[in-house]
Amino acid sequence: MTTRTSRPRRMLVSALAAVSVFAGMGYAAPAAHAESIRAQQWYLDSWNIEEVWKVSQGAGISVAVVDSGVDATHPDLAGQIAGAPLGDGDALSHGTKMASAIVGTGKAGGGQGTYGVAPQAKVISMRVKGVTAEGLFNAFDVADAIKAAADSDARIINLSLARTTVVQAEQDAVAYAISKGKLVVAGGGNAEKNGTGTVYPAAYPGVLGVAAVDRNGTAWSGGNQGNWISLAAPGVDIPGACTEASKYCMGTGSSDATAITSGVAALLWSQHPDWTANQVIKRLIDNTSTAPGEQVPNDSVGYGIVSPRRALQSTAPPGPADVNPLVGVRGVQPSARPSTPATKAPSASTGSPGETTAPAPQNTAAAPASPPADSASGSDSSGPGTVFAVVGAVVGGILLLLVLAYFYMRSQRTVAQGPPPPPAAPPIHPPQPPPGRGY
Repeated sequence: MTTRTSRPRRMLVSALAAVSVFAGMGYAAPAAHAESIRAQQWYLDSWNIEEVWKVSQGAGISVAVVDSGVDATHPDLAGQIAGAPLGDGDALSHGTKMASAIVGTGKAGGGQGTYGVAPQAKVISMRVKGVTAEGLFNAFDVADAIKAAADSDARIINLSLARTTVVQAEQDAVAYAISKGKLVVAGGGNAEKNGTGTVYPAAYPGVLGVAAVDRNGTAWSGGNQGNWISLAAPGVDIPGACTEASKYCMGTGSSDATAITSGVAALLWSQHPDWTANQVIKRLIDNTSTAPGEQVPNDSVGYGIVSPRRALQSTAPPGPADVNPLVGVRGVQPSARPSTPATKAPSASTGSPGETTAPAPQNTAAAPASPPADSASGSDSSGPGTVFAVVGAVVGGILLLLVLAYFYMRSQRTVAQGPPPPPAAPPIHPPQPPPGRGY
């Protein structure tokens, strides 16, 4: 059966493809109904999610979705939306889709709708006031929404949005949320929309930046890459609830990956409600899956692909409650990790197909890099040039001392011997008679 798309919807899709409000949200035609929506959620099958849900389904955890709003009347979201203090409704479908990826119940179609990763968690909708049908928004309204989320009961703040400029009010709001113990998860960015610059709020200190991967575990080619990427998650061909007449849309990008990661974090925090956001982050980045031989962290997938099964099964210590493992370990950016990857070796433990288990990454802060040996900037650089300069100065000083000592000793010898005797006077001869005149 062919699905027809109305002209207004085509216009909206075109607008969405051109803006940079949301982090890599690529809209496509509504999800096909040849198979159920649940059957198209390939990542849930790859995670064997039913087994994961025997351990945790996210009960007791709320996720604030700072976005375009949420359609709380959607069958898959009925009863799942805790509130909308900054407004309700969803002109773009974006917020609705993010919410369904986190807490969808799949009730539509007799249980064949969209299932969120954490179906027993709740979403608190924080609609950005400046969002319009064209996808434009006011950065300070985003900051207001983040502050409201920080003051709410939500433990996790989902920011499926991206920009390439630092907005001080937004950065301050993120810092405020983290100071309140919130886990802030943000999209790693869509290169087509964001270009190749650093992406915010993912690059703000302490934020868990997320990139998208496909069903083969390959980094999405349209995603931004950089040291702000902390994790990767499924983000290609992701069906979800939306406000279209079909009720479902297909999407690709780091927006979806971000929401899915927020859902995994909700599972873990529900299992360990006494943990801090820092400990949840550490458990997530310590228990990722990677391709065999892949070196992580890297700029494409960060520490690897998030794995709910591994995170929930791990019995390792969660790390210190007051140390965010993402802060101070990413080079120039305060929240960035080192650009030089560390090898994450696979282990022999069993797992899902294509997954490998690896040792936990080091969480110690990297020492500041020394300037290059041939750098001319700064007075504290060290290297061969500096060493030779020091040696030359020392040798020159020694030679000068030797010369001075030589002249000093010579002068001392002169004083001891006294002045040299005067030269001998010429001999005195008696006067001779003048020569005769010859007469």
